Amino acid sequence: MHPHHLFGPAEPLLADALAKPFAWPQSGLEPLPWFPFTVAVSAKSAVAAVRIATRCERAYWVLRRVFGVIPRFRLLVLDRADWDAHAEVPTYGIAHVTQAGHLVVGSEPADAWHDVSAFLAAGLPAPVLRALISVHGRDTVHPDAPDLTGVADSLIAHELAHLVANQAGVEFPKRWLAETFANYALVAVLGETDPSGLHRLGTLAEAAQHLDHALPTLEAFESPEPGLEVGVSVLAQLALTRAAFAAYADAQTDPLARWFAPDDAAVAASGSADGGEAFRRHLASRVHAAVAAVPARFPQWTTPVRAAA
Repeated sequence: MHPHHLFGPAEPLLADALAKPFAWPQSGLEPLPWFPFTVAVSAKSAVAAVRIATRCERAYWVLRRVFGVIPRFRLLVLDRADWDAHAEVPTYGIAHVTQAGHLVVGSEPADAWHDVSAFLAAGLPAPVLRALISVHGRDTVHPDAPDLTGVADSLIAHELAHLVANQAGVEFPKRWLAETFANYALVAVLGETDPSGLHRLGTLAEAAQHLDHALPTLEAFESPEPGLEVGVSVLAQLALTRAAFAAYADAQTDPLARWFAPDDAAVAASGSADGGEAFRRHLASRVHAAVAAVPARFPQWTTPVRAAA
C-alpha cells in the first residue's frame, strides 16, 4: 500500500470544479441534508453517513474558526458497491479529495487498518498491548490486536486540514511538515469536539513509541514511490502526532493558526525548508519547539522497509 494512503494528503482541486452543480440523478447517490456542505451518500449507508458527516461538520467549524477561511468541498460517503464509480483511489475506504472537489470516504474503514492492528500487536510489549486493547477493544479480524476503527473514523479532520491548506495556497515542501500540520489540526478538532476520540488517538500515539526503532528515515517517508509497509508508515504518522499533541497541550491552536497564515514568516520558512539549524530555530519560535524537533525523532539512515511482494 502506498505510504500516503491511511493519512494521505488531499489532492489539489480544479479551480472551477465546485462551480458545477452536483450530478444527482446520474450519481445514484442520495442527499443528506442540513449540513453546511453538500453530502451525498450510498443508499444503504445512511447511518454511517450521518456519523461521518457529523464528524466532518465539527471539523469544518473548528478549522473555519481557527484559519479564518471557509472550506469548500462536497462530502461523498460511499459503500463498496459505489466506490469505483466515484473514487479516484482504487483501494476501498482510503479518504481523498477528487479533482471534482469531492472529499470521498468509505462508509467502512479501509481494510488496511486490520493490517496495522496486527503489525502493532506483533511488536508491542504485552502490557502495552493489553492496555491498548482495554481502550480500543479487539480488532474483528485479529482478536489479539487493538480495534483501530475508532481512530480511522476520526481522520476526516486530518483530510479536511489538507484540503483547507491546499485551497488557501499554503504550501509545504516536505511531506513531514504537511503531515504534522494536518495531524495538529486533527488533535485540535478532537480536543474541542471529541475528548474520548482524543484519548484514543493519544493512547495509540504513546504506545507507538515502543516501536520507534522501526521508524523509517524522513527520506524514506518523503518518497512518493510505494514501498513503506503500511504499519511503518503509520508509525511515522504517530511520531508526528506526538509532536502535535505537545504543541496543542502547550499552546492550543495559536501555533496552528500562525502556521497556516499565508503571510506568516513560519510559512515562508517552510517554503525554503532545508532542515538546517536556522530553519529549526525559526520553526520553533514561530510554530512550536515540538514541531521543530520532529526530524530528530527519525533515524538518520536506514534501509527503507519494503512491503512484501
